[in-house]
Amino acid sequence: MDQKNFFLDGQTAIVTGGASGIGLSTVRMLSSVGAHVIIADTNKELGHYLSEKFKSEGKKVGYIYCDISSEASISELGKKLIRKKKSIEILMHFAGIGLEKKFVNTSLDDWNKIISVNLTGSFLITKEIAKLMIPHNYGRIVTMSSVAGLRGGTGRAAYGASKGGVIALSKVLSIELSPYNITVNTLCPGAIETELVKNMHDKETRRVFLQNIPQKRYGFPEEVASAALFF
Repeated sequence: MDQKNFFLDGQTAIVTGGASGIGLSTVRMLSSVGAHVIIADTNKELGHYLSEKFKSEGKKVGYIYCDISSEASISELGKKLIRKKKSIEILMHFAGIGLEKKFVNTSLDDWNKIISVNLTGSFLITKEIAKLMIPHNYGRIVTMSSVAGLRGGTGRAAYGASKGGVIALSKVLSIELSPYNITVNTLCPGAIETELVKNMHDKETRRVFLQNIPQKRYGFPEEVASAALFF
């Protein structure tokens, strides 16, 4: 995508999960078109390192610790943004975790952990940031679902349920927030070459995915970031 068509000078974007994978590619892309980007991630060491690295390249990128599965952590993020007197125009919510385990072998702890991060985390972070956007009557929210939330797949009971929930949640948000000029869109990528996917996809899973992909390759994080930038 030709990034020359996008100008985000003066806008502030929060990217959860911004220290790696699709999130990091999105941070890179947003900052390249003028946005002030805040990486919200649990990896403090990497988050601070990336912030300094981007700044050395002339980009406006900061870092704030945030655990999206914790209401207290997200509330603290909101307070920090208010203290900084930052208006937030963009939320790219990409933080999440994966699990590939047969339904009958999925424990309640497995289920609760996936739902807590992927679905409850989506509820908590979008709620907190939407409250900051509403007074300004503007916002762009992009959440991260998956093809696993659209169709069934082996080993995706907890993960698929969490991502299907993100789709449903985002549909509700798009309706409730539209009077405030806030749009909400959800990306549903297939197989993307990230560390998360490398840990989730064994050889058989990869073989099955590739045989159904015309280009016979996984997608790249930059391709998903381009879709996020469009929205």
